[in-house]
Amino acid sequence: MSTGRSTPQPTVSVVIPARNAEATLADCLDALLAGDYPEERREVVVVDNGSTDGTAPLAGARSVRCVLEPRPGVSHARNRGVAESESEIVAFLDADCIPEPGWLGELVRPFEDPTVGAVAGRLEHAPATTAAERQAARMLGDWQSFAVNSVPPYVVTANAALRREILERVGGFDPRLTRAQDVELGFRLNALPGFRIAYSSGAVARHRHHGTQLGFLRQQLGWAYGAGLVEAKHGGRNGHASEPPRLHEVGRTARGLGLVLAARARGDGRPEHLEEAWFNLLHRIAWWTGARAGMIRGARIWPRRTGPGELASR
Repeated sequence: MSTGRSTPQPTVSVVIPARNAEATLADCLDALLAGDYPEERREVVVVDNGSTDGTAPLAGARSVRCVLEPRPGVSHARNRGVAESESEIVAFLDADCIPEPGWLGELVRPFEDPTVGAVAGRLEHAPATTAAERQAARMLGDWQSFAVNSVPPYVVTANAALRREILERVGGFDPRLTRAQDVELGFRLNALPGFRIAYSSGAVARHRHHGTQLGFLRQQLGWAYGAGLVEAKHGGRNGHASEPPRLHEVGRTARGLGLVLAARARGDGRPEHLEEAWFNLLHRIAWWTGARAGMIRGARIWPRRTGPGELASR
């Protein structure tokens, strides 16, 4: 009797973009290299995106390839990783993620179906120890599941894989987008005939969030800026256009924080209510600011339906 697969597992290149990732990259690589995927059918390419810390030496001390991409931006880094790799399947993992032992095998399993062009792995949250980490986990929830069920669907490339031929057909990641490259890639991928995304709940990677309020704010600003760029390039597709929050919505969130503060002063409510109200305000401010900046910048790159002056006045 025979057990196991009837056909060999596909060759996979795991591309990990890394910029000043010394604090997290070791755990990411050690977990990946300790996984149960056959070593001879897996290559790991770390793309050092101009780091100024010990990222490159840390990667060089392990059995992975480390290449330099001096042009800043994760799109440049991922595109360089794809160009440097050789396998038929390209998997993407962020340097602040820790994959479980069976991650890679579960991530590529859906490719047994020839109609699957991309696979999204499950993104869970690393244990939270700070208020910023707790809020990120609350806000994002099961964010990969949200992505694959969006309109149009996309994959969060912190934990995903695509067929090389598919990436080459759409031209890879757009380096003009400094954030939200995976969202924008989804628009182009879904324009391909017969393209299908699969979701693998067993391909688990745990994401580490920024631990400080400043880190949380910067991340939200970056995501909002990227969303504004995507709106500038693809807004109105499928009858859907996304708009950043209006100023009165920011004000309403600030008033909500005031009500929570007043309740706490009376001894009502729980500490986490105040924590969540404060971070919700930071989130609103970041998206009001960042999305508009991205849309105004995008108006200089792609044709716009709405002029920058009108956006700035909202």
